[in-house]
Amino acid sequence: MSDAVAAYFEEHRESSDLGRRALRGGIISIVIQYGNAVLQIVAAIVLARLLAPEDFGLVAIVTVLTSFAPLLIDFGLLDATAQRSRITPAQVSGLFWVSTGIGVAVAVVVAASSPLIAWIYGDPRLQPIALCVAITFVLSGLTNQHMALLRRTMQFGRIGRIQLFGTLAGTVVAIAAAIAGYGYWALVLRPVISSVCVVVAAWSACHWRPGAPVFDDDVKSMVRFGLHVVGFTVAYTLSRAVDRIALGLLYRPDQVGYYQNAMNLYENSIYSALNQMHAVGSSALSKLQSNPAALRQKYEAALSMLAFFVMPVAAILSVTAEDVTVLLLGQKWQAAGALLSIIALRGISHVVEGSQGWLHLSLGRADRWQNWGILSLAVQIVAVLAGLPFGPAGVAWGVVIGCSLIALPSILYAGQPIGIGTDLVVRAVGPQTIGAVAAAAAGWWLQSTLLSSYPALARLVLSGGFCGCLYLAVVVGVFRQVEPLRIAGTIMQDFIRKR
Repeated sequence: MSDAVAAYFEEHRESSDLGRRALRGGIISIVIQYGNAVLQIVAAIVLARLLAPEDFGLVAIVTVLTSFAPLLIDFGLLDATAQRSRITPAQVSGLFWVSTGIGVAVAVVVAASSPLIAWIYGDPRLQPIALCVAITFVLSGLTNQHMALLRRTMQFGRIGRIQLFGTLAGTVVAIAAAIAGYGYWALVLRPVISSVCVVVAAWSACHWRPGAPVFDDDVKSMVRFGLHVVGFTVAYTLSRAVDRIALGLLYRPDQVGYYQNAMNLYENSIYSALNQMHAVGSSALSKLQSNPAALRQKYEAALSMLAFFVMPVAAILSVTAEDVTVLLLGQKWQAAGALLSIIALRGISHVVEGSQGWLHLSLGRADRWQNWGILSLAVQIVAVLAGLPFGPAGVAWGVVIGCSLIALPSILYAGQPIGIGTDLVVRAVGPQTIGAVAAAAAGWWLQSTLLSSYPALARLVLSGGFCGCLYLAVVVGVFRQVEPLRIAGTIMQDFIRKR
């Protein structure tokens, strides 16, 4: 075995520079992820002007219905490989063949269900869309363990570049297809091309190759761990998808399209950063699983820093959502901007709720994570049903309120085994939450009164600048929260010196 491959299978050990490595990896990941988001937004701008809202709605119906499938394929084994203290190449081979087999099985099930999907929604166009989407599930099973080994060695920059390459290729093909007049097929081709490119890039970046599998007790233990992880992720993904499933059943495809594009803008600006930090946070904290005191300390510092930078982005996005959407996607998408102004508020509490996985996985308690996923699904269903009679806006408010109510309890439950309580969470995110809420409230007032007659671009710049300054005045000026700025500055200086 070469040294490059052997590095993937080294035992987890606590190191003196773990915090710095994790922060550096997190910053690099987020920077690349936002580069990815810029590509996604460029694609959204171009495709929104070339395609109709109905095109987006048709594809959204299928992708939301099948959004659980990649989670079944992963089966939690990506997290199991990254979290495990010791692992062998033969064991990873066993997990690889499990993921690949599940990918093929899920693709067959989705393809066989395509006539049923078309019948339920009364639109025959959904059947061929579902058949093409099924291809991505086969491809997904071929990359999970390669990406897990890269995450295990904290090569987050390389992971980000792989994802960026896939997004770029899919975007280019989608735009070309839309210009050629293929309509919604441009949106169908996009994930297929991206998946093909990710497979090629992941196998090129990670030189490990699967061999004969081993299914010993350790592998069985990892599969059990993965079962709990996939239990959470399926429940959580369904909780995120239930809004569009319900809207698709009761409202026209164009209404689903508005909601879907609003959600796309939120996910590319807020959720993508949180998702990237999940990989960094869980991988780094897993190396501290034998030292609960250090784990609590590092978790608090990481959560505080993430909240410091993400919460104001959510507040600014909420205030400027309509102007951002119209400027990016065109006047016909103004309804999506109104929805985004509501959905973006979720980012303030999403920072807290999204970090629960760091604790569950680093402590090896995926079973508790699964339990919480089921609870969050129940809360989300109630929230969506409460808002559904009021249309897409009512559903958006239901989602935001439901997420906000369970944010703090999610961390108290996840951190219970190592004594994380309300005081730690308040210390970590209290000032940032107050600053973000104050910035959003003042920004809305400014938008509706003093700036209502201004051009969209000028209003966007003035509102965004006002919200950012108010946030810093509250968090830094009043609460004296300067540590995240100091740490970020130190990491950036270190990164520049190394460059």
